[in-house]
Amino acid sequence: MALRIFLYEFVTGGGMFSAAPGEVPAGSLLCEGAAMFASLAEDFARLPDTEVVALGDARLTRTDSSGINIYPVTNAEDESSQFDSLAASAVWTIVIAPEFDEHLLNRTRRVEELGGRLLGPDSRIVELGTYKESTIAHLARHGIRTPHGYRFSAGSPIPAALRFPAILKPHDGAGSQGIQRIENRGSFPRIPAGTYRLEEFQPGTPASVAVLCGPNSPIALPACRQHLAEDGSFAYRGGKVPLDEPLRVRAERLALKVAGTLPSCRGYIGIDMVLGSSGEFDAVLELNPRMTTSYVGLRRLARCNLASAMIDAAEGETPDLCFDAEPVEFSADGTILQG
Repeated sequence: MALRIFLYEFVTGGGMFSAAPGEVPAGSLLCEGAAMFASLAEDFARLPDTEVVALGDARLTRTDSSGINIYPVTNAEDESSQFDSLAASAVWTIVIAPEFDEHLLNRTRRVEELGGRLLGPDSRIVELGTYKESTIAHLARHGIRTPHGYRFSAGSPIPAALRFPAILKPHDGAGSQGIQRIENRGSFPRIPAGTYRLEEFQPGTPASVAVLCGPNSPIALPACRQHLAEDGSFAYRGGKVPLDEPLRVRAERLALKVAGTLPSCRGYIGIDMVLGSSGEFDAVLELNPRMTTSYVGLRRLARCNLASAMIDAAEGETPDLCFDAEPVEFSADGTILQG
């Protein structure tokens, strides 16, 4: 009997019917979501005796769906009912969704309610990673450095002790959505109603590390340098993996320290950080409790099937990991630029 894996990606899988019913998916979230989905689908489809199933927004055109069964979705009710059916019947369910408006959290909880088996963090870890203040407080309790900052809302006074430049980000943002760099108090923008994280800018090298988690010790995959827009939006442009030494060692060590605070975690998580002039100035920015776009570069660097390694780690087995030394550079839409 084939191992059934339900690969759910929110933007390409019909989630936008409920999030924004009148809008056809587009933009950076679609590009990154499609890149992650295509990479994972191809890797899982290569596994022996495995059936990969997924949902597909009927308004979108897929270039290649060979090896997987895609069930078309035409409205929000359709997406919800088919999600339930596939999550309940699959041996493993992978949920890829943005954190904002609790899209990732709600679908993770739904898999748990249905008795499904998540190949990824459970809802407690997803909730922790969704809300910036919860993440910061958790890391602080474990002695992990984060940017100094504050919970902030529209109309609140700017904290007197805040040093500029500063970064304003939505409390539950994802994919650099809504992030702004503010140079000084005089240029503080008008912001929409809502809750934000206002923090001091951390100079250094932006990096990310993916970690495979399971019952055994977490495993850091090669650290990746992030390419971010330089216009103050910090929009994600892609990355290059592996990160040059000695930054790579520092990044992977820090990521494992974060993962060590999440003993019940399973599957793949991503940790965003800034590496300063020395290790004492390294700071963790985000905990991504889901698949990240770095996967498209990591799988190209790997001499093994990373999808298989994810399952091995989640089941308490030791994955056989091996990576090339020659770097791989990639864009946010999954295009390989080098390697």
